[in-house]
Amino acid sequence: MCTLLLSGSGCVVGEAEADFPNNRSEAWRFLNHATFGPTEADVAHLNTVGYTAWLDEQFAMAPETTYRSFMEQRDAEEPGNPNRADQVVEGFYTRALTDPSQLRQRVVFALSEIFVVSLNNTDVRARPTLVAGYIDTLNANVWGNYRTLLEAVTKSPAMGMYLTFRGNQKEDPSTGRIPDENYAREVMQLFSIGLHELNMDGTPVMGGNGQPKPSYTSEDVQGLAKIFTGWGFYRGTAYASQSDYDCFLGVTSCLDPEGAYRAMVPYPAFHSTSATSFLKVSLPARSSSDPQADLKIALDTLANHKNVAPFFSRQLIQRLVTSNPSPAYVSRVAQKFVATNGNIKEVVKAILMDEEALGSPYRALDSDGKLREPVLRLTALLRAFNFDGPGLKTGSQRLKNVGITSTGDAASSFGQSPWNSPSVFNFFRPGYVLSQSKSASLGMVLPEMQITSEISVTGYVNAVMSVLNNGIGKVSNQTGVRLVLTDQRALANTPDDLVSDLSNRLLGGIMSQALRKDITTAITTIPVPALNETSTNTADINSALDKRVNAAILMTAVSPEFLIQK
Repeated sequence: MCTLLLSGSGCVVGEAEADFPNNRSEAWRFLNHATFGPTEADVAHLNTVGYTAWLDEQFAMAPETTYRSFMEQRDAEEPGNPNRADQVVEGFYTRALTDPSQLRQRVVFALSEIFVVSLNNTDVRARPTLVAGYIDTLNANVWGNYRTLLEAVTKSPAMGMYLTFRGNQKEDPSTGRIPDENYAREVMQLFSIGLHELNMDGTPVMGGNGQPKPSYTSEDVQGLAKIFTGWGFYRGTAYASQSDYDCFLGVTSCLDPEGAYRAMVPYPAFHSTSATSFLKVSLPARSSSDPQADLKIALDTLANHKNVAPFFSRQLIQRLVTSNPSPAYVSRVAQKFVATNGNIKEVVKAILMDEEALGSPYRALDSDGKLREPVLRLTALLRAFNFDGPGLKTGSQRLKNVGITSTGDAASSFGQSPWNSPSVFNFFRPGYVLSQSKSASLGMVLPEMQITSEISVTGYVNAVMSVLNNGIGKVSNQTGVRLVLTDQRALANTPDDLVSDLSNRLLGGIMSQALRKDITTAITTIPVPALNETSTNTADINSALDKRVNAAILMTAVSPEFLIQK
């Protein structure tokens, strides 16, 4: 259907019709960008309500539980558990797989890969509640504006611990001590303005020497480092008698458990008041210490920098939609960022509703899309089918929990585990170029390829086989999640029907003819015995059908058509 033009010369699509997917593949593509993997129910609902209504529903939806609550309930179930860091990962996979607020969860994960805090840090891993509090902080600010998010991230005790400015002291000329520069450097390089000056479309501004112009200098880092002094863990009234010095440094006698969840607080005696300058802003020497006022000036300066809109927008596009967005795509989203004062909700909407993100994957260019990172492969695989587990049983007295912990081993698992980035640069850099590749010759980046190797490729195949045969995770000494593939078993007698079902669920219904032929040929070679006269061989029949199903899913899940998200 279309709206007729008055001239009678043709028709155009009306706004209401444009707000709806035209077919399954368009709905599936959108949900790939906005969720941890399309479910059959998701596809049907999106086709019923349309893009705008679906987004509005998601923006209004609160998470089922906080990470703090999840960890506290897990502690009650397993008091004294020494592996509490695993509980944070359990929380991630449980919410990614089961929480209806999918868009919120997906964007929080994306933000966590831009504003990185990691359990791989020894000090952070020793207090995993810090990470639980950090993820809750991202959740609380996910639909607010960038400036507010930046301050929440900056004051997060997890970030303070991870980037070593919690307990950062002012300079002392008598001893030669200078403020720690770690956060000052990374907040500019990774969280706000990037290394080089940018045009609105994300392309670098070139200097007279033909090279990109740096966006800051080492002097800017040194000047900004003075601002990030004098901040320490929160302390409640129970610790009021402890000295400021002990509480500022976070010694054991002044380690309020609430400090893992509450924003850091200023300790004025340790904050620098000497003259400083950064990013063309100069502060004279101050007669009194006011860490919050100085912090406001610094964060306002960063948030208002012209680089922030294209720098942040491009990274969020990369995490949700495509590794190589066109300059025009970046510019459209960056302009929305500016027009809405950095409203993240509006930026996300602009990303997902852009002309380069919508439409059928058939229409996508070869340069569109991105390699699925391993975490998203696992969640998409599980969500594509029915699954069950002891932590998901109706009426269970336990906390909802899929029981999936570390998936980081590249040889035996998926080669990536949530909240466990190896460095502040995330699991992979947004600008990673695969050397000596065709993509490199075309000027393309392939971020997720940075964690791909011969070992991880083989490990992924084995990990998928293990999920299919054994399930994954553990709850109460039982397998945490198992795929329920009875519907697929019923189709396996007719390979074409089974492959069509997998094409719909895992590829949006657009499996190539070449892949369809390969899978159909392969599973046809798995014989299925006929039912005998006494009907005593049903177990053998079901076993053969299950082998067909597992082989077909495995071949689909390891194919480039699944691994590359368009």
